[in-house]
Parts: sequence; C-alpha cells; structure tokens
Amino acid sequence: MVPLTPPRQPAWAPTAPTDDGAPPWPLSALVNLQAGVVVLDGTGGIVFVNHWFVRRCGRSAAELVGMHLSAAFPQLVGSYFCQRLSLSQRTGLPAVLSHSLHSPPLPLYMPHLVGHPQAVLSQTVHIIPLGRAAALPGSAHLTLVQVTDVTPTVRRESLLRTRVDQMHHMARVDPLTGVGNRREFSETLDSEVRAALRAGTPLGLLMIDIDHFKNYNDHYGHPAGDRCLRDVADLLRKVVRRPRDRLTRYGGEEFAVLLPATPLEGVAEVGRELVSRVRMLDLPHQASLVSDRVTVSVGAASLIPTGAEDAVTLVRHADEALYAAKGAGRDRLHVWLAPADRHGAAALSAEATQAHGPAVTPT
Repeated sequence: MVPLTPPRQPAWAPTAPTDDGAPPWPLSALVNLQAGVVVLDGTGGIVFVNHWFVRRCGRSAAELVGMHLSAAFPQLVGSYFCQRLSLSQRTGLPAVLSHSLHSPPLPLYMPHLVGHPQAVLSQTVHIIPLGRAAALPGSAHLTLVQVTDVTPTVRRESLLRTRVDQMHHMARVDPLTGVGNRREFSETLDSEVRAALRAGTPLGLLMIDIDHFKNYNDHYGHPAGDRCLRDVADLLRKVVRRPRDRLTRYGGEEFAVLLPATPLEGVAEVGRELVSRVRMLDLPHQASLVSDRVTVSVGAASLIPTGAEDAVTLVRHADEALYAAKGAGRDRLHVWLAPADRHGAAALSAEATQAHGPAVTPT
C-alpha cells in the first residue's frame, strides 16, 4: 500500500515519488478520483483529502490536513455522521449513510455557477475503517470517508416522481371539465365505502344529469355544449365544498357527487341547492322540453354500508332516483327511499315545495 501523506503537508504530496517527480499512480488516482476522499487518524485528525473534496468544501488542502475533523467542520459536532464514524472506528465495521435516509452530513457545495446560489450536494457517505495494515506509525488505525455526489440521481428521481404524479393526475381527471373522471369516481367510491364500513357512518351519492343535453348540442353545436359542461362543472365545484366530498364527471352529461358521512337529509339538501343554483346560472336552452334555460335532474341516495358490495347498491339507488326524477318531469331532485321509509316522503316533498324549491319525490 502506498503511504499516505503525513499531517500538515499538502494532501497530495507524495512520500515515494517516481523518478520523474510525479506521485505514484495509485496516489495520483486517489487524488483525482471523481468522488470525495478524506482519511482520518484514530483521533479524528485529517491526514488526507483529495482534489474533489477540497473543491467542494471551499477550503485548501494545506489548511485541512492536520486539523481535527470537528475543528474543520464545527457543524458536525454531535451529528449522526460523527456517531457512526466513532462507532466504525471502535468496531472496525464499515457504515453507509444513504441520501435517501439522511440529510447531507458534510458541508459540501456544488461548484459555484455565476448567478446561482450555492447548493448543498446530496450525498451518500461510506465510512471504511482501513485496519492495521494502514495504521500510521505510533497512531491508531486510519478511517477512510468516501463521499459520492448523488445530486443528479436525486434530481432524476424527483423529476420521475413529478412525472408519475402528473400521469396519475391526468389518468383521473376529465380533461374537458377539470373534475374527476369515471375512474376517479370508481376508486373513490371503493375507498369511501371501506371508510364508512370502518366508521359505521352513512355515505351519500348524488347523480346529476343535464336535461335534454343532446338537444342542446344539436341546437347550439358541440363547442357550445362543451362550454355548458364546463360552466355546470364549475358551479357544482362551488356547491360541493367539503374536503372529502368528491365531484366527478360520470359520463357524457352526467356528474356524480360522493358525500361521505352524510345522511339522506343532508344529501337531499345538497341536491336541492344544485338544482336551484343551475337554474340561477341562466344558461339559454331553447331546445329543452322543460325550460328555456339549462336545468338538471338529480337522484339522491344514502346508506350505511354493511359490505363492499354496497358500492354497487348505492350507485343503483342513486341511478334509480335519477331516472325517477326524469320520469317525473325533470328539473327536480328525487330521493331514493327504502320501502320502510317511504311513509316520510310526503313530508320531505312538502318541505321542498313550501321552500319554493324543486319537487322532491320518492322512488
């Protein structure tokens, strides 16, 4: 093994130069290695640093060699790096500080670029006890600290994560309206049914259909139909306000709203507001058979799940209520009631009529 530089000499000064005065090639390779190399004696004194490390720590080799590591870099005192270094020196076992588990331990910076602030390197650090063969005369064993710059890897991983997140978002968002798509609805429905099962709470669903939308497209054209869908979706977003409530485009001119922890009365209240607010949009619809303005029909349902299969049951109930609203003349809310509960439907309908809201009828 090539002897290392004794303390307080330039880090790359050879102890056994070749005939032409150049350092021996193993030492030259170590000096020019494209990774940081620091060698410490048993007391923590620096006995060697290479060019890569010197350039990125902003200190000269002559200044560093002979200094104690904690004197050269006071911010390391008490750090996890120093704890692992001490353990490796005592046990003779190597250690690795991965960039994925630890913040950068050493104050090393990217070579300065004009106009850019200094940035700390992302680092993976290997602590390698060199053993008896590398011991300096009269000194304890040496320890090699190797620092690898993993900044490019971290940036690539971050870019990949961003791309994956973007693809994940695109796969679940309707590009026309910006609300969730059918896939988002299905996945959210499954997760909310499981959550309601655990908590024993009701899960509500509104199915919303723009009345006579095909006639709208035929009369005004598809670009106008797209604008109408966006306008209605924007309005629905304003009504569906709670963080866990989920608005999605179910298909064509249909939208769905999942309302976690909401009993039927609460679902009906949101449904009434949706019907009323769409009317207030005052979007012309001369081809409608219901009104000269855009209107919606809404089906409402709510249940306390007893099994995963209740996801299908909830959709079926809300869909039946929606078709009942269409059959009853459209531009209204229709709630699904279990047969045992339908004796209370008249009171619910009367309450809506007295409030000058849309008609509410049971299935």
